[in-house]
Amino acid sequence: MFKKIDVVFSYIRYFFLSRYGYIFVGVVFVVWMTFFDTNSFVKSWRLRSENIRLKRENTATQHSIDENERLIKALTDDRETLERYAREKYGMKASDEDVFIFEE
Repeated sequence: MFKKIDVVFSYIRYFFLSRYGYIFVGVVFVVWMTFFDTNSFVKSWRLRSENIRLKRENTATQHSIDENERLIKALTDDRETLERYAREKYGMKASDEDVFIFEE
């Protein structure tokens, strides 16, 4: 019984000391680093793509904020701009006017 175990261990030792053992250890290392490690390549790739998406979203939001600030400044400074914006956006009118809305 113990001779069989010794034979199995000798085969295992031979396998790990041969060049196939180095290849096996290398493949196990690559698989481990790709899928199972805390800082795996898959997680790094997902985090990198999420970072890019968030940067794009941040840029779009900043453009929207800049446009809204420009609009607020224009509406608070100029009364004609405020009236035009109210008419175009909300369909408001003066008391002596008739409004016709054309949809394209």
